[in-house]
Amino acid sequence: MQLSSLVYCATLLHNVLAGYNLEDDYSMNFFDKFDFIAGPDSTTGGFTNYLSRADAQSAGLINKNNNQVYMGVDDTSIAESPGRKSLRLESTKTYNQGLIVLDLEHMPGGGPFGGCGQWPAFWTYGENWPLNGEIDIVEGIGDVEQNTMTLHTSAGCSVDPQYRFTIGSNSTTLTPNCDVKASGQGANEGCSNHANSSNTYGSAFNSAGGIYATEWTSTFIAIWFWPNGTAPADVLGANPDPTHWGTPTTIFQGQCEMDKSFQNHKLVFDLTFCGANQPWSNSCAAHASTCQAFVQNTPSAFKEAYWSVRSLKVYQEGGDYGTNSTTC
Repeated sequence: MQLSSLVYCATLLHNVLAGYNLEDDYSMNFFDKFDFIAGPDSTTGGFTNYLSRADAQSAGLINKNNNQVYMGVDDTSIAESPGRKSLRLESTKTYNQGLIVLDLEHMPGGGPFGGCGQWPAFWTYGENWPLNGEIDIVEGIGDVEQNTMTLHTSAGCSVDPQYRFTIGSNSTTLTPNCDVKASGQGANEGCSNHANSSNTYGSAFNSAGGIYATEWTSTFIAIWFWPNGTAPADVLGANPDPTHWGTPTTIFQGQCEMDKSFQNHKLVFDLTFCGANQPWSNSCAAHASTCQAFVQNTPSAFKEAYWSVRSLKVYQEGGDYGTNSTTC
């Protein structure tokens, strides 16, 4: 039996022996469960002014309507320094492993200007970065059309393709070394996988919405995506069972001590602009000479730059799938 098959069977056995129970449902009192990080974007240096909860409420950047959570940006004003008004929310609770399920009706990215200037993400991270790691579940920069999923760590964590039983047609490995200072990779690239389907991000995603589920264990981190109406029936239930979900969109597994590299993670929603020398493509340059000039002076470009969350749930191991079995 090949090594990849052995790892696949071990992964299935792990999931059969340990089920998932709902720990946190963010649907109730969503904003009470997050800290609003106010001020300039200190992470990427973007042309962004993150608002406090009170200021975001006053500016109409947050609300909850028909059980859906809205998080947007200023799409009416010429932006002043330090940048366009936006949001960065970090969960007050931290997690170690588990199953994170995000049901989205709409995400930033795309729109009539193709997402130019935008850098939205739903991600997790631990304090003392990068020692405690980062998991980027949904991320896009500028006018990209597919989701990029990435791990960022300190030295000693990399993805080995022989362990990845799901490369298939769902994602493409861009970089294999999760170390933010890895030789031969750009600064802070991490180990990154690019979804092959365009309905995973931006305008194509927003035509229907969809669900992202992230399983974080001591041996792997896997991410699934399903367009609206196609997810397995148990994904949003009380005891979801990933062993029946089929091939993930991507999986990170290899020469990495997951328990050491990923610890005490907060959940994060944010949308920054430009930042970290964001590439300014030819199609975006047709609208303005620089990213900052575009973001500052084109508020109408960001009317579609918002998150609409149907639900966010976090599960932890502790259940038992009972009759499930696996054959290797």
